[in-house]
Amino acid sequence: MENLLKSCLGCLGLFILLSLVIGGCTSYFSIKEYDKTNVSVSEKAGEETSNHEADEAVSKEKGNWQSKLQEVAASSKTKTEKLNEVSFYAQGYKASGSERTEFENHIVNEYKTGKYLADIENDEYMLTNLFKAKVVNTHYNHQGQKNTPIALFALDFWQNTKYTYQRILDADSHEVQANEEQMDKALAKR
Repeated sequence: MENLLKSCLGCLGLFILLSLVIGGCTSYFSIKEYDKTNVSVSEKAGEETSNHEADEAVSKEKGNWQSKLQEVAASSKTKTEKLNEVSFYAQGYKASGSERTEFENHIVNEYKTGKYLADIENDEYMLTNLFKAKVVNTHYNHQGQKNTPIALFALDFWQNTKYTYQRILDADSHEVQANEEQMDKALAKR
């Protein structure tokens, strides 16, 4: 009986230790990911004074993201490699407020019209949807607003698009349908 108690306590101790290590790593990497934004409070204040410059930079960047997606779509990489490259690029992309609103409207419209999973063979189309959804979701996560309806919608949109694009799930699968129910709920609250 005593050995059983020692074994249970040993397992419990190991579990707690692993939880602390994993939690610490998660916190560390979450902070590192957030730090990639390179936006400080003083920079945010400065944005208001240089809106014209920011708009010009965003205009130039807009052409760049489209070119980047076309380049990735045309490459000989696997769908997973293309997805990973576009997702990484989207996480660092800084959309203007109007551009982010356009991205939000685009993904909502693609969902409402039923187009978003209709052409999973079209790499450029799917990568564009993935990019826009990831930009929207990343923005709200960095703002501490990951539970807003549009952020939740963008996450489910991204997941459905990702898993069908990679052919992990079929468009009519139970998982996709469950996400679409969540998307409908998010849109009802929007």
